[in-house]
Amino acid sequence: MKKALFLILILFGLESCSCEPESLIKGAMWGFNKMVGEGYFPSDEILEFGDFERVEVNMNRSKVNGENKSFVELRFYNGQNPALQYNQENIALRCAELYAKEYSKIKSYQEIQIVFIQSDPVNPDNFAMNEYNFEVKDLLNNEKPTP
Repeated sequence: MKKALFLILILFGLESCSCEPESLIKGAMWGFNKMVGEGYFPSDEILEFGDFERVEVNMNRSKVNGENKSFVELRFYNGQNPALQYNQENIALRCAELYAKEYSKIKSYQEIQIVFIQSDPVNPDNFAMNEYNFEVKDLLNNEKPTP
């Protein structure tokens, strides 16, 4: 019974905000950013750098053989920048540097994994995947980011 009453209250609350859904979403994003840290979602600058269609962010903390391991994985999909064919490692480094600079809780992690995924437009089951790993401490110690 309590769950039903709570659900009804939530629905009435959402209904009263239906005239301004943008402010509701803006408030939800603000709360999410406060919870996970500013800069969790990669900036438009990072997405535009490789002209990527989309990005996924995964955080992982685990204990392996008594040793703590933590990393941030950024998966970039279908980059259209021609430089990705010839200069992929430098683009991965630049994306990692920008993300390390922007994400407020990056010091809680040991490494950043950058994964480029390129899918075949004709057959989406076919895809190429390249992964690059960077130590967070190295990215933070580098005062002059890669141009």
